[in-house]
Amino acid sequence: MDLSYLNARIRAWNGEFLSKEKYDELIKATDIKSFTTCLKETIYARDIEMAVARYKNEIDILEGTLRGNLANAFQRLWNYTPLSAKAILQAVFSIWEVYNLKAIVRAKDKGVPPDESISILIPAGEMDETALKELNQQKDIKGVLDLLSTWGSVYARPIRNAIEQYKREKRLIFIELALDRFLHNYSLSVRGGDDLSRGVIKRLVRERIDNINIATLLKLCGEEFQPVNIDSYFLEGGYKIDRVDFLKLAKSKDRKELLQGLIDSAKDSHWKKVVNVADSDESFFLEEQLEELIRKEMCRLSIIEPLSIALPVCFIYKKVREIKNLRLIIRAKVFHIPEIEVRRFIII
Repeated sequence: MDLSYLNARIRAWNGEFLSKEKYDELIKATDIKSFTTCLKETIYARDIEMAVARYKNEIDILEGTLRGNLANAFQRLWNYTPLSAKAILQAVFSIWEVYNLKAIVRAKDKGVPPDESISILIPAGEMDETALKELNQQKDIKGVLDLLSTWGSVYARPIRNAIEQYKREKRLIFIELALDRFLHNYSLSVRGGDDLSRGVIKRLVRERIDNINIATLLKLCGEEFQPVNIDSYFLEGGYKIDRVDFLKLAKSKDRKELLQGLIDSAKDSHWKKVVNVADSDESFFLEEQLEELIRKEMCRLSIIEPLSIALPVCFIYKKVREIKNLRLIIRAKVFHIPEIEVRRFIII
């Protein structure tokens, strides 16, 4: 599997990412109009022009800009990927396909209107903007499942297997874990690529399993009553948390105790440092910071193994992070969030 040409293209595309100076300008922009003007000075200019032709509202234009730019970046990546590596790249894109499905079913579970939930979705892989919009328009999770089944999507089966338990116990985590288990088994079973790139994917999957186990613990910690079969919530295969640690941490009385337990049981200094500075009231940001550790690890591997799939994975993570950062800044303009608060949550 020769990725030399693809990786050469990616190194050129890396020059398109926003600089710290540009982020500073965007954060300091006084309103949406000045933000848009500043963004027009970047590679997003063409995407803004295309979005203006489709939308009227300023926020819709910016959301359309970000979705369009991300979709185009991923399409370029796919187009330059050699046939021998497409299966393994699709396994990477499936991470964001599952991210989208989890976001959509959460919105259905909580009754979030489609116009609000569409703004956090990430067009990737086979789930382009049109597919995501159609899925997001379904009235409930059963509607999402029926549409996936109609499409013959591989994601219909894990949702179908978990939906009855979700209905009985009113816990969305059953569907989320079913999707995560399917994703990891699928990613590890994908054929194609070489041993080096398959090794990178295996490492990526194992890092993600640890993060999902932490996210699960944070959710369970917020529950008034803990489930009896808590052992079934644990995902096997991670590096940092084993089953014994998971079950012990699941007994934490609150998130503060849970975070301290995570620090005490951490087997990685970088991971421990992130958890150590986490705020128990901002668990969502802890999840983002742990995702950032995965990005750093993949980018580190891309230097050590420059001819592997690590560089495309690094590029995808960086691109998704940039889109999330821009969405955060846009929301700050809309809701008049102070600049100092925005800077706390920007990850560059």
